[in-house]
Amino acid sequence: MTAPVRDQNPARKAAEVAAASLRRQIILGELREGESLPSEADLLAALRVSKPTLRQAIRILESESLVTVRRGPRGGIHVSVPTVETAAGYAATVLEYRGADTADLFEAAAALEGPCVAMLARSRSAEQVRRLRAAVAEESEALDDPQRLLSLENDFHRLIVECAGNATLRVLCEMIRTLIDTATSRYLSATRPAVHGPAFVAGSRTHRKVVDLIERGDAEAAEALWRKHIRETAARIGG
Repeated sequence: MTAPVRDQNPARKAAEVAAASLRRQIILGELREGESLPSEADLLAALRVSKPTLRQAIRILESESLVTVRRGPRGGIHVSVPTVETAAGYAATVLEYRGADTADLFEAAAALEGPCVAMLARSRSAEQVRRLRAAVAEESEALDDPQRLLSLENDFHRLIVECAGNATLRVLCEMIRTLIDTATSRYLSATRPAVHGPAFVAGSRTHRKVVDLIERGDAEAAEALWRKHIRETAARIGG
């Protein structure tokens, strides 16, 4: 019988513990974006680890994009904050490995963004409605530019989620939306934009309608329309 595998590298475990301590300080804002980490001597004293272990911990944080190591006379180790783009990159790798396709992405967007629209309709403010109408007006000025219009329409989805005010849903939706941006850009590059102009214009009209429903506080109708809109876009992109 094969003997159980045991961790033969306690230094690696110590590095992971040290990295976790620094990671938590970054997440809690105790170490702020752009700031330099404390000196090596201070870190060694605070974390109670050896120099090789500390360097391994820094490499772990660098791989997670939580610190940036700058070399040279003006170098140092600087704090980075977790970004949605980084998370979306990881998500893309996982989704590709799992065999997720464009339809999966849009269905996830419908499931996450739909409730955001309903939340916004129930709690909308006059300022939020003003921002949404300004975004729709900007789309109207780009109807003859499919690439710009598509970008503005994707941004409108982000604005909806931002105005809904749920931080967790905003991060999750942004991860999905980042991946959808890639899919829609590929679609636009592989097709003749002029042929699909009417479809883009229809999407902008739907945005105007959903703002009307949000302003009226009709949460159920706004959510239903938004889910339908996302699924129709999926059918077009996927087709």
